Amino acid sequence: MNFDGRLWDGSDPLYAPGLNWNGTRAYWKVPAKYRKAGYAVTTMRLPGEKGDGEDLARAARCRELTQEMMRWWNDQEQSAPAYGTWKYLIGRYKSDEFSPYREVKANTSEVYDYLLARWENAIGHMEIGDLDYSTIKTIQRTMQENGRTDSNIHRMFTMLRTVSRYGKALHLEGARDVSETLSEIRIKTAPARSVAPSREQIEAIIAEADKAGARHFALGVLLQYWFMLRAVDVRGQWLKDDGSTGGIIRNGKRWQDGLTWDMVSDDLSTFTKVISKTARTMPEPYVFDLTATPDIQRRMAAVRPEKPVGPVIVSERFGLPYERSAWSNTWRQFRAAAGITDDIRIMDARAGGITEAKALGVDAYALRDAGQHANISTTSRYARGRSAAANKVVKLRRDGNAK
Repeated sequence: MNFDGRLWDGSDPLYAPGLNWNGTRAYWKVPAKYRKAGYAVTTMRLPGEKGDGEDLARAARCRELTQEMMRWWNDQEQSAPAYGTWKYLIGRYKSDEFSPYREVKANTSEVYDYLLARWENAIGHMEIGDLDYSTIKTIQRTMQENGRTDSNIHRMFTMLRTVSRYGKALHLEGARDVSETLSEIRIKTAPARSVAPSREQIEAIIAEADKAGARHFALGVLLQYWFMLRAVDVRGQWLKDDGSTGGIIRNGKRWQDGLTWDMVSDDLSTFTKVISKTARTMPEPYVFDLTATPDIQRRMAAVRPEKPVGPVIVSERFGLPYERSAWSNTWRQFRAAAGITDDIRIMDARAGGITEAKALGVDAYALRDAGQHANISTTSRYARGRSAAANKVVKLRRDGNAK
């Protein structure tokens, strides 16, 4: 179907570019070409339902939406960045068919988009080769003076390194020099977090959630803590709708990656899940044994619907999976009610489980697998309590010499 609404000659009043049906509901869907170029809208719900006799109105609306899209497209073409500038290279990185950008997950691309927009605003007008050592260090110093955190600066320059390497691969003038210069510059990383919640603190927060009737939240936190899961593998995440069929769509975003009832066995003895972050490198699903956690089994039974389909963890208030910010806000609410300090974050729940297991002497390789990591070195970053571990080694050496 021709998506260029300007070419419609009026001969077919039912001409509806972009019209798609999902059951009886009609949607106008943006073609992949324009979605990849950054068009803000991906799908639009059309009025009425199939068989209601409103086909003419829906077709007219499809043409209107298509014309709006084409006007945006023309504006994009007219404002094409000058060849050899950073804006040009960033655009190539985001749009080229074989760019590494195409290989990252949707949540990662959202982070990349934010970082790339910041770089485009700062250096987009510059020729690639004009970004020399002194300019780079000046940018770094300015970031520091403006109060940027070490982690933010590190993420920004990691992104710049990635783009410059891509420019180098394209043999764009100046990109090789910038890439090599960046490789010689050390950007300070943020220190590893050293705190993690104890079992008592987790239980105190769960108690407050229970008081408030937040049964799903309490269950989700326990799943994170006991099975050392990332929050995204429990509550899921809302990402920009990719146009695929099915699933839960809200405000142009599609829910994915979370725990669903079809992953849980009928007798609540296990749940099976591919870990979202490592799905490509470790596609084999984990089978988690729930029989060792009867409290979680009881809580699952209490929230399981009559027809167990869809997300396991949903907001009691809205009946939909949590947004990332809402998950964190809910944690802060119950953390404060439990009298726990602000430095204990929801992201630390998983680290708390790993740290407790390490303190109990769990084998490093078993701990790696329990944390769903590919490498032990990654697991070690999540295991807190280094002082306690060091002191334990001293005691073991003392006791060994005493025998």
